[in-house]
Amino acid sequence: MKKLLLKTTFGLLLSGPFITTVNAQVGVGTLTPDASAQLDVTSETRGVLVSRMTSAQRIAIASPADGLLVYDTDTKGFWYHKAGTGWTQINNATLSLPYIANENNAGTLFSIANQSDGTSLEGVNNSTTSSISAVRGIITSTAPGGFATAVRGINSGTGGLGVGVWGSQEGSGWGVYGSTPSGLGVYGNATAAGYGVYANSNTGTGLNATSTNGIAANISIVNNSNNNNVLNVSSVGNGAVVNVTTTGIGAGVRSATNGGFGVHGITAEQTSAGIVGDNNGAGEAIVGRTTSDIAGAIVGRNDGGGYGVRGFVATSTSGSAIGVYGQVGINSSTGRAGRFENYNADNTGNTLEVETNGKGNVDNTQGNAASFLVDNASSRAAALRAEVNTTLNNFGAAGVFGVSSGTGGFAGLFHASNSGGNGPALVAIADGNGNGITANAGIGGNGVEATADGTGNAIYAWTPAISNGKAAQFANFNTANTNPVLTAETHSTGNIALFKSGNPATANVARIDADGKGFFNGGTQNSGADLAEAFDVIKEVSEYEPGDILSIATTKDRTVEKSNGAYSSLVLGVYATKPGVLLTEENIDSNLTGKVPMGVVGVIPTKVCKEGGAILRGDLLVTSSIPGVAMKADPDKVKAGQIIGKALQNFDDDQVGKINVFVNVK
Repeated sequence: MKKLLLKTTFGLLLSGPFITTVNAQVGVGTLTPDASAQLDVTSETRGVLVSRMTSAQRIAIASPADGLLVYDTDTKGFWYHKAGTGWTQINNATLSLPYIANENNAGTLFSIANQSDGTSLEGVNNSTTSSISAVRGIITSTAPGGFATAVRGINSGTGGLGVGVWGSQEGSGWGVYGSTPSGLGVYGNATAAGYGVYANSNTGTGLNATSTNGIAANISIVNNSNNNNVLNVSSVGNGAVVNVTTTGIGAGVRSATNGGFGVHGITAEQTSAGIVGDNNGAGEAIVGRTTSDIAGAIVGRNDGGGYGVRGFVATSTSGSAIGVYGQVGINSSTGRAGRFENYNADNTGNTLEVETNGKGNVDNTQGNAASFLVDNASSRAAALRAEVNTTLNNFGAAGVFGVSSGTGGFAGLFHASNSGGNGPALVAIADGNGNGITANAGIGGNGVEATADGTGNAIYAWTPAISNGKAAQFANFNTANTNPVLTAETHSTGNIALFKSGNPATANVARIDADGKGFFNGGTQNSGADLAEAFDVIKEVSEYEPGDILSIATTKDRTVEKSNGAYSSLVLGVYATKPGVLLTEENIDSNLTGKVPMGVVGVIPTKVCKEGGAILRGDLLVTSSIPGVAMKADPDKVKAGQIIGKALQNFDDDQVGKINVFVNVK
């Protein structure tokens, strides 16, 4: 900021604001001029207006005093006269070179903002001398604070195209060069998901590190809580991602770890492999050695669509080649030839998958995806033992899970092939509360299909004498599924269903014949308390509710509407809340859309009011003047066909309510 001292003599004829002179100070608009001011002008509605003139008039002032201030109407700015320099515009001060200044200020000392496409600050040096700089930043402290920067480039863009600091070189030199005796020559830090140092090449090498006696490159993570990879190398081309060669006898790649994997191969493609080892002689392609009791000699890992470990027969047609071969028993060893294990409780994938594209043979002895054999006549071992240890019984938690993904075939086939044997082809036992067999059909098939070629039962379910369970139960747990829980079908004139009782169960107690007629020796019992019939209604069903008094509609056949008028002879029944028996002329498959169940006999919650007086138990009820509401009947006014029924509860409320009524219109 520049301080300007205005020295001028005012000869003013003032008639408005007052002028006060105190100890040779002049105050305009104030009685107490500031002690530091020779002239103090105070106003909240007016300013101080200095001389205004054109640039030509300003320049023409003869012998301007040092500090003279005017307003130039051509440049639209204030100008002051400085002895030895001349006229200077206040907002456009010049900078003389070389310029050296020393300030002690925590703020920014020099800032240039460019709102257009040009460069805000550019340094150019045409010297050929070594180690010169076009722009140089120096930190003179020998112990600067952390991340103190001599030159710092900041890009505030949030996109992916900006660059904080850009170094380029047109020849064979270095775009960015850093040098240090023991520190970091070039340091890049990524505070988020970016790159601390980014190397790129169009045709050459993006990054080349060489060393004569030391290590060419050292890459490390010094934070023991950082679980990221130390080095990421990727390629979208068809060449090797990492190509390691050696002309000596050392290892091409040597990896050592205390607790992780010495070599960890990952692939994201189904047709590739995490690790591939080639042997062009007679030896092994990959050999893993371990003396540990818990670690693996070879570990294959896959985080994509390929294979952690893949074994395949590529060219042999002998039929005896093996892709992956695990052996136990060599040198009298014991253990397991192979083991597959899933440690992730949330992993719903298969721990082991075996697949074949072969056609197999008729008796399924060859060509199978997998074949298990116990070749010992005295053995009690299972050819295949599958076990699942879980507290859940959801889909997929199974000891054996068979899938048929084609349009034919079976997800599971169990065959007792010995015609002289009496053992079942399949035995399912549940020692706990689970199901012995659970079957599910995902689309239009049947969960369980059983056939009987002889005279036996297709399905025979029974509970032994020691059991307290049920031989069968059918349930639908999907509230949106409106299909029947059980469908029984017959293509003959025999009964659809037959129920027996007794011990032994020799007496027929109920049956349903082929026409759908039911026969019950002991009669029937229903939970509802009334007999109702489905009727169409005037207007929308949504305008009706249980308890409404219903009368014969006068505008449409076989239709009802809310009662309208006291002592109506058209009254027919009450909108039933829970009918015990619902009669209808519709087929049994109809859902009775647009109809309401009208109770005609039985106990039904009914809308009532006090229009005919307080209601006592046993009072006769008729329609009131309120649509759909009943009231106490006056025996002297009742006519034939007006009685709805008898009240089973007292009612003395001022508002419409509901009470139980024995409905019997007569």
